[in-house]
Amino acid sequence: MNDELIALVERASAQTAPWLGQKRQLALRLFDRLAAGDTALLADWQTDPDLGVEQVTSRGGGDLVEQPLLNAAPQFSELLQENLMEKALAWQGNQENAAHLALLNGGRFLYVPDGTERPAPVVLAGEHSHPNVHDLILVGAGATVTIIDDQPMATTKPSFHATELLLGERAHVNFYQLSDFGARVSRQVVACYQAQYSQLAVTTVLGSRPAQVTRLTNWLDGQGAQADYQLLSLVDEDSFPQIEPGFKTAGPAAGVQFSQRAFAEPMALVKVLAATAPRIMVDRVSQRFY
Repeated sequence: MNDELIALVERASAQTAPWLGQKRQLALRLFDRLAAGDTALLADWQTDPDLGVEQVTSRGGGDLVEQPLLNAAPQFSELLQENLMEKALAWQGNQENAAHLALLNGGRFLYVPDGTERPAPVVLAGEHSHPNVHDLILVGAGATVTIIDDQPMATTKPSFHATELLLGERAHVNFYQLSDFGARVSRQVVACYQAQYSQLAVTTVLGSRPAQVTRLTNWLDGQGAQADYQLLSLVDEDSFPQIEPGFKTAGPAAGVQFSQRAFAEPMALVKVLAATAPRIMVDRVSQRFY
């Protein structure tokens, strides 16, 4: 990786926590030692880097914490250092991951403390105009929450939206996501880590503008951890999204179920989604289709 790009990242990191700036620069310095990634994606990022910062509003309510990832409050620094692209999605995994970390434009840090029971869905919404967006979601032990992710990636530059979702012991999470990308070369990654006896249900909807590649990974690191994935795709003769599931378990009675369904008509997809999804998710998908 060239020194000019490293210098750009160093300047772009000046307003973030020192540890994060150092980590982003390290990702570039080790770039050439890592497994290769998509040449079209990486060539664009190296020759025409976009280091603009996404403006994300701090929100939340009650015990819930939602802040911009790049300037999350100092009191959460330890949580971020331990978990940002470490347990669920490793920045050292390949060149795409390393470059994504180095060139981060923003995203969200969502923290659901231990024992929280959130009756209404948490909605992550807002259009993104930059190519590298990352959401880090930490759900504490025994917490219960439903999360809806509807964040269109409007940029036409090769883009990468990653979500890291980490569940504590006996946490229960329903996660719904609508994939919507303006770029032909694009990645949607949902990388999860589950502690023992946690329960996760993921529903991903690939609409009329899905990511070129959708990666769904999970490390179920404890006995009794369970995950259920449902992927619903709207397909036509011009849409051939690539799906890359990858799961591993490390405990007795831990398991994953994965199902995939394709639909030629939007109404058929919405009908299946409505059987399990919250009304707000169904409405958002319907509005996108019609």
